[in-house]
Amino acid sequence: MGRLLRRFLTLPALWRVPGLVADNAADFGLLGLANNADLWCNHIEQITTAGTNSTLTAAQSRRSIIYLNSGASGGFTITLPATSAILSAFGGTVFTDGTFAKPLWIVNNNVGQTGTLTAGDASTTITGTATIATNTCRMFVVQVATASTLTYFNCGSMSL
Repeated sequence: MGRLLRRFLTLPALWRVPGLVADNAADFGLLGLANNADLWCNHIEQITTAGTNSTLTAAQSRRSIIYLNSGASGGFTITLPATSAILSAFGGTVFTDGTFAKPLWIVNNNVGQTGTLTAGDASTTITGTATIATNTCRMFVVQVATASTLTYFNCGSMSL
């Protein structure tokens, strides 16, 4: 009986249920997990930098790993989209009371220039060091602080 129950409760993979939006009562259960599971998958986004600014789209900003590849002509900014666009890309089942957060790694992959993460508007706050030197990876934790604000916390960096 124990093995049967364990097989039933073991998820073979992360999944998304099309069209299913969990209500508040289900947010803490399996339906909440099903709707938010894809936010935790380590999707990789490859971006070729150009000029002195690389603006991320809302879809790119919800990724877990962003690789910045060669192309910048000098020190460049990595500009986030508007906070409302990022929150919309996260989906309607993300907690907006400060308890939801996800990791974000930004990799400066041999661009040859230093990039600086900048907010797209005043509703996004970036705390700590926001620069990413060439051949360096910087980790942030993105917290949905309220229904209309985000905070990007710097958690450190590592050399490639």
